Amino acid sequence: MPDTQDQTESHHVSSPTKRSILGGAGLAFALLGLVAAIMSPWLIDAIEPERKPIDEAAVEVAVKIKDRLIAKAKGQEYIAPIETKTRFDIARWYPAGTIALGLCGICFGVGGFCRHEHLRITGSSVTVGLAAIVFQYFLLLAAAIIFFMLVGLILSALGIELPTP
Repeated sequence: MPDTQDQTESHHVSSPTKRSILGGAGLAFALLGLVAAIMSPWLIDAIEPERKPIDEAAVEVAVKIKDRLIAKAKGQEYIAPIETKTRFDIARWYPAGTIALGLCGICFGVGGFCRHEHLRITGSSVTVGLAAIVFQYFLLLAAAIIFFMLVGLILSALGIELPTP
């Protein structure tokens, strides 16, 4: 009768180690997305330093709202000035890129989980990818809240009240 203990030990020794290819790739994408999301305020300023400050943009929006309200009060149709964009705006596409990196990390992590790769790697990939997406949306939401607060403050300083429905 053969020794079963020797067979099981040799089986464990000779079995190939399981690689986390999708999980590792997903974790790399997710980490890139998280770093890009965290660094986005500084990277966008470094890439495009000629952007207008938020207070100037808020003043322009408030003036456009005032012009529309004046034209509506006079019974005229408001004609917006035509703005021309001359070049590719990286600041507009950067948040979408960071979110895409986070989504790639999540997708690769889920793929690795489905292939029964190492659970810690695939779980980390999904978690870090989700953190990158949440952080990027948090920054976009914070910027939008600050912008609308400034527009409201400028309209209030101009003495303009928006009509309520």
